[in-house]
Amino acid sequence: MKKNILAIIPCRQESKEIKNKNIIKVFGKPLIYYSIYFAQQCNFINKIIVSTDSIKYKNIAKKYGIFSTPLRPKKISKDDSLDIDFIKFELRYLKKHENYSPDFVVILRPTSPLRKIRTLKKALNILIKKKKVDSVRSVSEMNKTIYKSWLINKNNYLKPVIKNDSKFKEPYNAPRQELKKFYYQNAVYDLFKTRVLNKGLVSGKKIYGLKTDEKLDIDSLNDIKILNNQKKNFINFKKYIKS
Repeated sequence: MKKNILAIIPCRQESKEIKNKNIIKVFGKPLIYYSIYFAQQCNFINKIIVSTDSIKYKNIAKKYGIFSTPLRPKKISKDDSLDIDFIKFELRYLKKHENYSPDFVVILRPTSPLRKIRTLKKALNILIKKKKVDSVRSVSEMNKTIYKSWLINKNNYLKPVIKNDSKFKEPYNAPRQELKKFYYQNAVYDLFKTRVLNKGLVSGKKIYGLKTDEKLDIDSLNDIKILNNQKKNFINFKKYIKS
């Protein structure tokens, strides 16, 4: 049975630190272009939509061959809006107007433009074959261990962020190399089975961590400054995604 795989490119207009972050020019192209082109080259994705609250963004997507669904309501396009809100909005529209219901949803955030088709295919295969897995999320190893992170109260007393489950009485005084590794979600690959939405969740409870070298996430002005480090990959983008 053929699976319906939907790619959603979330692209709201407002952003705090970088104005119009999702469409800033990166080596001659608006940032959203890279996620659109990537999705178009994935022949296992059978529908691509851009979820936006902006006419301007919608027209840019149209220029690159993506005809968006109706504009996302402003009430679910705020800084504190949740992913599940725009995802449900888009799926309701597709079901009602196109009779389309995906089995799997891939979120391609414009701010994580450097991806590889083979890695996304690997993530999708994991999601399909492992019946208990609800979602797959890419992660990168943290440079510093959480064992050395603290919460601080109003009296300036420190409390470890996590409960000690190491062999050391005071892991915050132990060598980093002797402690467990920790990972953060890098936002590059994020996909899930739509069944979890019925429980009011996006990722579900069984989240498969996919360790990846790709970890670029453009979220601050400092991230913009270091883009030149990736210039080669952007200039050769069409080859990069297939490497």
